[in-house]
Amino acid sequence: MSQVHRVINLREPFKIFSMTLHQIGFLAVGILIAFALGSRVPGDWKLGNIPAGLVLGIFVVCLAIVAGGFTELKPMVWWRNMLSYRLGLVPRLYIPKSEAGQIYPDPTIIERSDAEEFYVERETRPQN
Repeated sequence: MSQVHRVINLREPFKIFSMTLHQIGFLAVGILIAFALGSRVPGDWKLGNIPAGLVLGIFVVCLAIVAGGFTELKPMVWWRNMLSYRLGLVPRLYIPKSEAGQIYPDPTIIERSDAEEFYVERETRPQN
């Protein structure tokens, strides 16, 4: 009788509550930032009878969840480069500066002749 064994695919990342560890980190940082920003908003500010700090906190947490989900699509370096180029934080045009090149072939290299090393002289026999 055959047995069925559970197969673990090692190429898939480890997930907790269908979220990877990076996504959980983004969510935790988002919650901390949301709490910090939401507590600094004055309590008398309201958006339709809802405190503005609560709305801001929910927005920041949702933004953190979305940012964590983006890490499954592309790596973080790709997102960082995309944002920095689109916001104009890094130059798009690189003008190379001329540098002194090496002289080739290098005059300090002295090549020995391979023929001298492997050449075997013919032995001469003494004449009787």
